[in-house]
Amino acid sequence: MHARRDDGVATPIEMMAVLVFAVAAVALLGFVGRLHAAGVQVTAVSQAAARAASQQGDSRSAERAAQDAVDASSLGNRCSGRAVSELSWVPSKAGTWQGGSVTVTVRCRVDNGALAGAWLPGSRTIAMADTQPVDRYQR
Repeated sequence: MHARRDDGVATPIEMMAVLVFAVAAVALLGFVGRLHAAGVQVTAVSQAAARAASQQGDSRSAERAAQDAVDASSLGNRCSGRAVSELSWVPSKAGTWQGGSVTVTVRCRVDNGALAGAWLPGSRTIAMADTQPVDRYQR
């Protein structure tokens, strides 16, 4: 009886299919990891902007402080264009700024190519919000 020496050995064609799958999986994991890192960065900036806004004496200066915090952050390197902040606030039970709460939403548009590390068309907007209480005793 004649034994075949190549029984059970993967051929180069099957190994190429495994290689293509492995490269695609690594690229997808890299894209998802960078997307998560961008989300974490936008979350941190929204927290800083909400904290800066909550330390102000009124809503107008709070809006300026929130946008200043966003502009001072490192989101300029991550976002394509300017990251923007939107402020909303809930007054206290007495209807005043002090004792209420402020919510800042930060929006950042990121190119997919920057997330993938290679050319990829399109972009996505990452938006995160944070709410901070306004100190009722601050003047």
